[in-house]
Amino acid sequence: MVWKRFTFTIIVIACIGAIMLFVTGAFQKPVLAETVKLEKQYEDFIVHIRIEPIEDGFQVLRSLQYTGEASLVIEHRSPLTQVTIDADNPTFTGSPVTKQLNADYQYYPQAPLLFETLEKGNHTVYIHTQFYIDGERVDIKTKETITFE
Repeated sequence: MVWKRFTFTIIVIACIGAIMLFVTGAFQKPVLAETVKLEKQYEDFIVHIRIEPIEDGFQVLRSLQYTGEASLVIEHRSPLTQVTIDADNPTFTGSPVTKQLNADYQYYPQAPLLFETLEKGNHTVYIHTQFYIDGERVDIKTKETITFE
């Protein structure tokens, strides 16, 4: 009789544990596995990107660094750097912005870009920076894989 009660107790505890593991695993949101930093250089310009986890998703920080010695003026539409997930379809629709860049200047034209959590697995992030110098268009493109666990 004691063994039956002991066996029954062990089975109940195992079932409760299995249910708890299922519930916590099923309701746990995926999170960005690691912070991603990348740089893409084109002539005297470097696009800096930082993708980092935040509560309920992740954010993308973007900047453009000018490493040239002479001052110059760029014109761009908003956003300067467009970031898309799993689809390479940037849109530059904002009003034109003119900005003078001096030697070794870091330009932060946008607030952090916020995204909700993605499904578990790998996702491709497409980054496209577009601006004009003396009417000539400059496109700096790159992509990176991010992982959600």
